[in-house]
Amino acid sequence: MTAAVTIMQAVDWTRFDLEGWLYQFGAWMNTVSGTCGKSINPIAVAMDQAVVKQKIQKLSDEQKEKIIADHFLSDTKPKLIRSKTTCLIDDNEARAVQRLILDMQGQSEILDDWMNAIICRYFYGSPWSAMATEDRTQMDARMDVKCGIAALHARYGFIPIRIK
Repeated sequence: MTAAVTIMQAVDWTRFDLEGWLYQFGAWMNTVSGTCGKSINPIAVAMDQAVVKQKIQKLSDEQKEKIIADHFLSDTKPKLIRSKTTCLIDDNEARAVQRLILDMQGQSEILDDWMNAIICRYFYGSPWSAMATEDRTQMDARMDVKCGIAALHARYGFIPIRIK
């Protein structure tokens, strides 16, 4: 009997470096966006819902209901920013890249912050200035992305990384 090949094993990870794969996933998400700039890509929508679900698991029922209501009523959801990156990956490769992030989420609050920074930067194409909040400066956002890249590389050492 032969063992089944997982989606992670089927991808040729040498095609891009880690950041290249993340940018490619963002470009892939842009290939299936609606008229308002919101993704109609089922994987992207599921990823957004997973982030919300993960955030509400630690809260009381009242807090959960408020967050869910705010999420659906809010216009401040991340908007896809059109990038100049041409999508060179297929659906299966996109699922594999999504798996990289989803497998890392939910392990710790700090790691979740790093993965959220990566999602904002690479998947949604957010500029550094847009990633700054009252709790995070632009420099903090840059450091969160770098730490997230380092964490991904530590876990998935088979994906090449470009040292700057």
